[in-house]
Amino acid sequence: MSANVIQIEQVTKYFGRFKAVSSVNFSVSEGEIFGFLGPNGAGKTTCIKMMLDLLRPDAGKVSVFGKEVRKHSVEIRNSTGFLSGNFTHFDNMTGIEFFKFVSSQRKISYVFPKQLCELFQLSFIDLNKKMKSMSRGMLQKVGIMQAVFHNPALLILDEPTSGLDPIMQDAFYSLIKELHKKGTSIFFSSHNLSEVEMNCHHIAVIRDGMIVANETLENLKKKMNRKLSFKLKKHLPGLTLTNAELISTDGLNYEFLIRGDVESMLKELNELPIHDFSFPEPGLDDIFMNYYNSGLNK
Repeated sequence: MSANVIQIEQVTKYFGRFKAVSSVNFSVSEGEIFGFLGPNGAGKTTCIKMMLDLLRPDAGKVSVFGKEVRKHSVEIRNSTGFLSGNFTHFDNMTGIEFFKFVSSQRKISYVFPKQLCELFQLSFIDLNKKMKSMSRGMLQKVGIMQAVFHNPALLILDEPTSGLDPIMQDAFYSLIKELHKKGTSIFFSSHNLSEVEMNCHHIAVIRDGMIVANETLENLKKKMNRKLSFKLKKHLPGLTLTNAELISTDGLNYEFLIRGDVESMLKELNELPIHDFSFPEPGLDDIFMNYYNSGLNK
């Protein structure tokens, strides 16, 4: 079993009287890509800042690489790459000067990031521009590059593809897959549900400062209600299915809401005179909205 590279235990954080994070628990296994989802203001960035010792919890414990963050923050940051949701840069520095500065802060020798520049279609001339003159997309590329150029054991990303066009998003996904193959653990916070579904193994959903789901994507999909639609070749009065609720019927067309195990229902369906049917698997957007909307309807 893999060790936990991040361990959050009963963490609570207040800002004045406002409880931003409430008794949060989750862990990220070594070598996995972990997706962290939630609407704006849910507590995602607060959790990330506590992992980096930029904020300290009012209760609970945060550990990274098996070490308590508040006691080993410098050591932990040396082995961690971080891209913030609002990447901070130095306006009057060129890209080259910025990378030299970051290298000096990490106490490593500066080497021009040739492979990363090729991946993100940046030239030496591009990186010789002052950062204040760079486009939003170019700055995001620089932000990603500074997070990964030192080959971190852990990569923490907050909205990493913001400002990137689709071609550069694909380049970023290729980079993530390559880093994962090399053993990098990746914590991936994003509003882009499709990219989380495409890249992440395990997903946590945070809402109002509390974790409301923490599962593999496969298990989350199994727990979701699914909609089954089909058309019969002939009318069957009083039709019922196991673990299914009839939502509507129109002539030979039926629509059911399926809950729980589907094996018995599929066997029953196989015995029916089916003309056509649809039984789509829920996507991550369905799962996310299910947990988010459940809070609004309380």
